[in-house]
Amino acid sequence: MGLLCAKLRHCCCSCFLRFSTQSPPEAEEFQVLILGPAASGKTELGHRLSGLQRPEDDQEATNGVRCYNASISSEDLHRPAVKLKLTEVGGNTEMQRLWRHYYASSHALIYCFDLSTDPEHLQDTFNLLAESLKGTQLAGKPVLLAASRYCDGVQLYDVEYAFGLEQLASSCNCPLLICHMDEATDLQRGIRWLCRQLLARKTQLERRIRYDVNMQVWQRRKRSLLSSGKLAQVHRQRFRRQHRKLWPAVLGFGESTARPNTAPPTIFFVRSPQVENPKDN
Repeated sequence: MGLLCAKLRHCCCSCFLRFSTQSPPEAEEFQVLILGPAASGKTELGHRLSGLQRPEDDQEATNGVRCYNASISSEDLHRPAVKLKLTEVGGNTEMQRLWRHYYASSHALIYCFDLSTDPEHLQDTFNLLAESLKGTQLAGKPVLLAASRYCDGVQLYDVEYAFGLEQLASSCNCPLLICHMDEATDLQRGIRWLCRQLLARKTQLERRIRYDVNMQVWQRRKRSLLSSGKLAQVHRQRFRRQHRKLWPAVLGFGESTARPNTAPPTIFFVRSPQVENPKDN
């Protein structure tokens, strides 16, 4: 019995060592888009998630595109870590026109807004969010709302219900969560929620991105052909009808006419009925 217990202890220890030395799953990589109005905290959020210190002389609003890398470790050993490729696009009026070009290749959206602004400005902010989700390539993808700054007496759940964010997410079929970026624990909660959504929907999102990107490339190619006038030429060459030789069809008494090109390919003769001559009578 003692020998058996010793063997079992040795087996259990070896199995535990094999399990503990097993390499963790390979990290999954996702493209995440950071949008929001100007001065809503997008650049600050990108630096916090990437772990980079923002330079003191870099406090102006982004008038272009910035890219960050963030590595999110998994709390579960059986789940892979997540690498987020963050793309921040400026929020001024000119840059908002370029947002749609980044929708197709993104797995998720992080939308920043300033909680300390007045209700009218917040309404415009969420109207801009609705325009970005309804009927676009972002519909159906996870959305994390990140609030910057504080406002006395205003809670995040009040904002969610006051501006109909839950109804907006339901109409666009988008999983949505709201968090505060100035609170480290709350921001961590929101990012981990986003990572879980991305891992659970990975296959669906990858298939969706391939389709949207291919359609975007085709639309770009189509506009290029239309602008250069080559699309009509391509259609003419592709659907050009072969010219067939015209054969005469005998009508009788030496008269003939050109055989139409819609006639069947088999050559046949059509004889007209002979008309009696009144002089013979």
